[in-house]
Amino acid sequence: MSSFSQIRSVSLREQVVEQIRTAIIEGRLKPNDHIVEQTLTEQLGVSRTPVREALILLEREGLVVASRNRGSFVRVFTEDDVVTIFSMRTMLENFAGELIIQRLSAADHQQLQATIERQREFIEAGDFKNVRSTDMSFHQFLINESEHPLLRRNWDELVAQIAALLYVRAEAIPDYDEYHAIRDHTDIVDAYRQRDLEQLRAVNQRINERVAGECRLGVRRIVGAK
Repeated sequence: MSSFSQIRSVSLREQVVEQIRTAIIEGRLKPNDHIVEQTLTEQLGVSRTPVREALILLEREGLVVASRNRGSFVRVFTEDDVVTIFSMRTMLENFAGELIIQRLSAADHQQLQATIERQREFIEAGDFKNVRSTDMSFHQFLINESEHPLLRRNWDELVAQIAALLYVRAEAIPDYDEYHAIRDHTDIVDAYRQRDLEQLRAVNQRINERVAGECRLGVRRIVGAK
């Protein structure tokens, strides 16, 4: 079981959720690891109630699987799961594009470009934890700009699963070319600047199909080997 830091704030459930989620998406809790409530209560310094509530929420996010007689386990993704997740991601990103492509400002485009440059700096520094978090923040910005509550809610339910799969990919492909994301994001920003929805859809489709293929390879190598 991974180590956790002590909870000190009053918002116990949210902090417990965040710590377990982060441990899963960073690979400190591995697919099919048994999440023992008693161990968590001891490591986090909280009662069982916020731990149980957190596990319920993480099950809804698709990161945890609960078994009635065995307890809670880190979800084991299948190749079919990967296809489903990334096809949904494509749909959500295209929908966001339909809503915002005509109204993103030059300042918005500059902010997206600045995020790309931060990601490039993290790649050059070998800070891959921040590489991936910056990658996700790029896409989160576009989803947030939609100001569409249901779109944002569906994205929030999907994004942790995507993050977990990207860590599986990183473990399976240690020499992965992180500059793929720089080129991908540059193509996305170019489509937004040109206000070309068809180009954006084509870019989103190409990117998600490639990343899904990489994550399926990761699932085969890491999860399938266990």
